[in-house]
Amino acid sequence: MEWVKGTQRRAIAAAASMTFFAAATGYAQAQQSPDNQNSAQGNAQSNATTDHATGTTLPAVKVQGAAAGDTEGFVAHRTSTATKTDTPLDEVPQTVNVVTAAQIEDQGATSINQALRYVPGFSSYGASTRSDWYTAIRGFTPSVFVDGLQVPNTLNLASWRVDPYQVESITVLRGPTSVLYGQGDPGSLVDIQTKQPTAERIREIELQIGTDARKQIGIDLGGKIDKEGTLTYRFVGVGRDGNMPTGPNADQRLMLAPSIKWQPTADTALTLYATYLRDNSDVSDNFLPASGTILPNPNGVISNDLYTGDGNFARYDKRQWSVGYNFEHHFNPVWTFRQNTRYMHLSLNNSTVYGGGLDPTDPTEASLTRYAGLFQPNYSRFDIDNQAQAKFRTGSIDHTVLVGFEYNRQLSTDSEQLALAPSLNMFNPVYIPVTSDIFSGPNSFGYSDTKTKLDSYGVYAQDQIKLTPRIVFTIGGREDWSRNTTTDTVANTEHRQNDHAFTYRVGAVYLGDYGLSPYISYATSFNPVIGVNPDGTPFEPTKGKQIELGLRWQPFNKNLMLNAAIYQINQTNVTTPDPNDPTGTFSVQTGEVRSRGIEFSAVGNVTRDLSIIASYAYQDVKNIKANDDSLNKWPVAIPLPRQTASLWADWTWHTGPLTGLGFGGGLRYTSYSAGASDNSLHVPGYTVYDAAVHYDISKWRFAVNATNIFNRRYVTGCQSAFACFYGNQRTVLATARYDW
Repeated sequence: MEWVKGTQRRAIAAAASMTFFAAATGYAQAQQSPDNQNSAQGNAQSNATTDHATGTTLPAVKVQGAAAGDTEGFVAHRTSTATKTDTPLDEVPQTVNVVTAAQIEDQGATSINQALRYVPGFSSYGASTRSDWYTAIRGFTPSVFVDGLQVPNTLNLASWRVDPYQVESITVLRGPTSVLYGQGDPGSLVDIQTKQPTAERIREIELQIGTDARKQIGIDLGGKIDKEGTLTYRFVGVGRDGNMPTGPNADQRLMLAPSIKWQPTADTALTLYATYLRDNSDVSDNFLPASGTILPNPNGVISNDLYTGDGNFARYDKRQWSVGYNFEHHFNPVWTFRQNTRYMHLSLNNSTVYGGGLDPTDPTEASLTRYAGLFQPNYSRFDIDNQAQAKFRTGSIDHTVLVGFEYNRQLSTDSEQLALAPSLNMFNPVYIPVTSDIFSGPNSFGYSDTKTKLDSYGVYAQDQIKLTPRIVFTIGGREDWSRNTTTDTVANTEHRQNDHAFTYRVGAVYLGDYGLSPYISYATSFNPVIGVNPDGTPFEPTKGKQIELGLRWQPFNKNLMLNAAIYQINQTNVTTPDPNDPTGTFSVQTGEVRSRGIEFSAVGNVTRDLSIIASYAYQDVKNIKANDDSLNKWPVAIPLPRQTASLWADWTWHTGPLTGLGFGGGLRYTSYSAGASDNSLHVPGYTVYDAAVHYDISKWRFAVNATNIFNRRYVTGCQSAFACFYGNQRTVLATARYDW
């Protein structure tokens, strides 16, 4: 196996060397090729300004972002997330789903989770307002990126958030993505593209009111700063006030996102940006027992209005900010250099009381065991991604070669205090006050404080080879190194771990007749595992591999895209209990998870007036190697259903007396899932319905969106018999937007 891995490394290195030699020697040919001259400016948007010093037209350069510059309604035609180059979607040998700003607006999404709810295989986590909890796709939790760079790895309760009003599009790249993006599980990657400076004049204000006393104002401004358009800007802001779905506390947000772009020539662009977001809210997802939610309880069904916290003690104050820049320069028709850099910081002050299963001292099963927690995590992350791209031709073969070097550092602190709080009668709640004194009393579980430093380096190379106008190959490889230092300041211990891994991807697409594009790919991934084996040696990273077959169809003269795929993923080096350790202290890496399934999606215009978004996913995920009762069982995730299906349809009149009026409606089906590691809990499936009506007239847009319109009570998933989560109740949102 080592010989095979070494051969793979040498083959990809040799391919990269040959293509770069060809790029250097083929420069003169590229200079004279009109096709290459045009492709050197292939990232340019249609907006143009004039350089009066030279008398030439300067197209705006699109620096980064999947589909941000080439979308039509619900359909994206190009991506930079899948290859880190501006690539038509039909040339990508992996499944890609793009949620556009038009879809987010039409469906009235109020979070990134809601924006993804009509994506194949995606299902709701629950009624959480604290974080965007990304559910498992193809059996694994996705890696999350914003504008091509990864966000901090955090506790679930402290995830980095992006307000949907700030979003231009969201790209879901399915399968292993380590070849371009480094460490991560093999299921998928979610890349959120935010609104960027533009020469187009943008003047927009938006007002919203809705369920739970929601009141929000959003503003989006952009355009030229100078007459020539050398300087452009964008400012996006949101202010919100409202109530939590359960409990007495408020749900408030302030978000600011200014950015400025300097483009002195057609070949050079620099974008500077900053973001700030503050959330002040409370826990809304509530940790409820299986008894009374998915299992019978002698007292009846637990209300989904039950608040399990303490209104006076509870506090959720999250502050996050980032600064960064994107730089791009075209040296000539062949070579382009890009550098994307960002620094992010997130701090959270969270005081909470949450459920922990039935109180064992209450035989009536009416009381809930509760825990109180103080969580104060802090995260700082720096990323820099350097990319050199060469577009050239060797004979009749076109190449787009990319090499890159990426570095990131994350510093984390996690301070926690836990204690047993007073139990709560779930059917006749009487709230006994909780104070911070509980953490120094006999019910305290103590204090923990952990500091982590992670340094990661990655070198990658990729070649997109168009052999003929119909056949496109993509081949790439990457070597990663990571160093992790974890310090327990309470126990005064330190653990250091160094990991490295080689990953690669090979794929082919055939651009057939009638807009049909079948594709096949094989890709690998890695993800470090912190810990040690029984003999004291550090754990190896998990390794993932996927084989995927797909068919993409873009009917000619139609703004419509359909996709079907079949795949199998195997993840090895998964930790499982050591069978030779009776104490249950140690784990060994002999576990393996297999995920296989099929996916279908359709998005776009059936007619000029009728648009649809349809999806279906079937996934068979199983622990095929394990040393405990999870062997041959369905892994527990929140949630991980076997099947999901959704359909959204929108009819908007474009002619006649009803011009501008539209109606939308959708349904989302989620099948059953497992709620315990031995699959002894069965979480029922559910179907919910959404609806919308909107009207565009002159400079105004009015809309009303409703989710779960029949107010169905349902459980999205259970981690165990102690922690189940209700889904969102019916919500209604009215929006008025004015452009001037």
